[in-house]
Amino acid sequence: MSLSDVSKYFNENSLDEIIRKVGGVRHTSYEFAKTSEKKGDSYLSVVRRLKVCGVDVNDKPLAINVIIKSIPDNVSRRKLFRSADFFRNEIHFYENVLPAFEEFQRSKNPKNPFTEYPRCLLSHCDGENDFIALENINFLGYISPDRQSCITLTDCLLIIKTLGRFHGLSVAFRDQEPDNFDKAANCLEEVYYSERLRPWYTKFLDDAMLVARDAVSKTFPNSKYEELTNKYLSEGLYSDQIDLVSKKSRFSVVGHGDCWSPNFMTKFDGETALAIKIIDFQLARYASFALDFMFFIYSCTSQELREKHFEEIFEAYHASAADIVKDLGSDPEKMFPIKEVRQELTEFGRFGCGMGIESLPMSMMEDEDVADLDALTIADPVLTDVWKIYPFKEEFKRRRIAECLKHGIDSGFIV
Repeated sequence: MSLSDVSKYFNENSLDEIIRKVGGVRHTSYEFAKTSEKKGDSYLSVVRRLKVCGVDVNDKPLAINVIIKSIPDNVSRRKLFRSADFFRNEIHFYENVLPAFEEFQRSKNPKNPFTEYPRCLLSHCDGENDFIALENINFLGYISPDRQSCITLTDCLLIIKTLGRFHGLSVAFRDQEPDNFDKAANCLEEVYYSERLRPWYTKFLDDAMLVARDAVSKTFPNSKYEELTNKYLSEGLYSDQIDLVSKKSRFSVVGHGDCWSPNFMTKFDGETALAIKIIDFQLARYASFALDFMFFIYSCTSQELREKHFEEIFEAYHASAADIVKDLGSDPEKMFPIKEVRQELTEFGRFGCGMGIESLPMSMMEDEDVADLDALTIADPVLTDVWKIYPFKEEFKRRRIAECLKHGIDSGFIV
């Protein structure tokens, strides 16, 4: 494997830039590692691992392990998943939003700044040769959870507190430097729910709604859950999702956009989760905090966890956000009051159900059912050429989808 396999703009000079980002002066060698991604782990990009060695100003050796995400060579795959749009948005996040966040935090000197993300070491964006080189946090002890599994309460609380800190940074920044915050946040573009994307997405959404209606009808037949689900899962769902991502409120933040558990890398001590870092900001958006919160709840938690601990999870999220808001010099009781935050959660909560009917079938898909994206040769592919989902035969899979909609109805998110 050569450097140019990453991008024609990734070369020896790129390695020097990476080494300089970690305190060196030049690179001396590099080595690609074998990849172990399963099909379905990455649709939008090709992921490679690289170790770069170099020396510092005193000629002392140093090294950095790097994850490089590059735009796929396969034109059909690139077109199908609109890779250029997602790369552009993530690069804007790393090159515009995060530096603004970091500068704001430096000016406030908090006791516990938000640093729960991998460092971006280099990027390039032109729509055809894009790449992002990131610190490989696997070498810091962080691993990704199983995408098919529901998480435990302990892991859930750790993730949700980290998400609260991420959102709380926006709340304080927007309060104290609204112009600088808006300049940074408005660099992001909506890459999923937009009128211009309706033709790209809605055929797949139709399939997802079919799967969800089947799940509810077989799990809760002839019930209010079936009736309200059928009303909610209608032709107007995509328009409703557009409205929810577009609506600004006093609690709008820079959100992650893709809040399911594989994007929260976890560091463990034995079986005890210690820390989280957030990865993959392709869907980052400027919108209500509730979109991330409810997407996570319906994509990653079990019904038992929601029924027993939803309020505890919400309060842990809010307390974590409030802590960093205060640490950064703003008043959380004024900027993020729990009563009004809870009201917004109710207003925007159904968004998580809309995302859940997509993410759950994809997360529960068996490995053999995932398409080989690099074999894609269709001239004008659509999502359903690759994302093929059907009503589940397994009762436990149907129940997991149905119970998300049941919780949304019982919580008053879907009426």
